Amino acid sequence: CLDKGLAARALFARNHSVFAYGGLRMTIRTLAVLSMLALTPHSVWAVTLWDAYVVNVEDGNTVSVSTKAGKEEADAVLLFYGIEAPSMSQPFGPEARAYLQRMMPKGSKIGVEPVGQLESGPISALVQVGGDSVNYKLVMEGLAWVDRQKCRAVFCRRWLIQEHQAVLDRRGIWGLNIGTPPWQWSR
Repeated sequence: CLDKGLAARALFARNHSVFAYGGLRMTIRTLAVLSMLALTPHSVWAVTLWDAYVVNVEDGNTVSVSTKAGKEEADAVLLFYGIEAPSMSQPFGPEARAYLQRMMPKGSKIGVEPVGQLESGPISALVQVGGDSVNYKLVMEGLAWVDRQKCRAVFCRRWLIQEHQAVLDRRGIWGLNIGTPPWQWSR
């Protein structure tokens, strides 16, 4: 019985010393990584937010923009990241475009945070007007839904919560008595 107790204490001590050694090694690695991050120039961490001016609101998903005020030609085409609005031939498609045209009329200054660029050229982006997220506002108004396949950022959870509230309040597309969810309309 004494030998079993001694063996158990020896096993406990060996396992904890390995754990302590592994924990120390993990702490040293963590400190090294944090030190490297602290020494990294701040410009590397800067968000690539840029200003643009609305040339045309194409539909509830797409906006053509210029990098210079008053310019009639578009320098870029933006798609709202993480959301989908109905097409112009679907219910609430024209309403989504009209909402965007009121929110950001031609020539208005917007903030653009690119999230990626599609092969066909449009820039997937988070768009802001006066500090408000246009992507979020479209979901909040029931004029767009969260794209469950593409929206993977942390803030997408907030958008899903807001979408759920729009469903409960029957705002926009959620007020239609259609059994098919909007992301399956085109199928």
